[in-house]
Amino acid sequence: MKAYLLLLFSLSLTTLTFAGAPYFKGADVLKNQDVTLSFPSKKDTTVLVFLSATCPCSASHEGVLAELQEQFPDIPFYGIHANADEDTETTKNHFESVKLPFPVLQDNNTVLADKLGALKTPHVFVLDKNGKTIYHGGVTNSHVGPSADKHFLKEVLEDISQNKPPRHKEGRALGCYIQRG
Repeated sequence: MKAYLLLLFSLSLTTLTFAGAPYFKGADVLKNQDVTLSFPSKKDTTVLVFLSATCPCSASHEGVLAELQEQFPDIPFYGIHANADEDTETTKNHFESVKLPFPVLQDNNTVLADKLGALKTPHVFVLDKNGKTIYHGGVTNSHVGPSADKHFLKEVLEDISQNKPPRHKEGRALGCYIQRG
């Protein structure tokens, strides 16, 4: 019981530490400019998607993600790159060639990946305006985005845009494991 109370107390301190402080700060891999994500946000919903420069599953979902950003222009998307085994040049070259319609931020030392519990690429987190996770998991139910028969992220964003509760809270993330340093 004592250990349980200590755990609850330490978790509450962690939550309080983030109140009013930046949620995450990372450099845009293409512009090399710092971007800060803060909550509460001016937007009701934010999409964070962990991506890789070398994972085929991640690459197969990039077109799907670009289409979703176009379909939902009022919802900001951020790609997050956290793989310790992918060097800066490889990462920059890949995301330059892909031309995603949203920034890709570098998550050095997997700070954000660890904070959210991201395991694979792609792994999506839809956050509300207070930074609370309202969906996490796969973009789709397939290793190959365009061949999916279930589109978790699209369905969640459709629900949110219609002021409905999201029909999915989580979905299985398929892909390459995020390589931690």
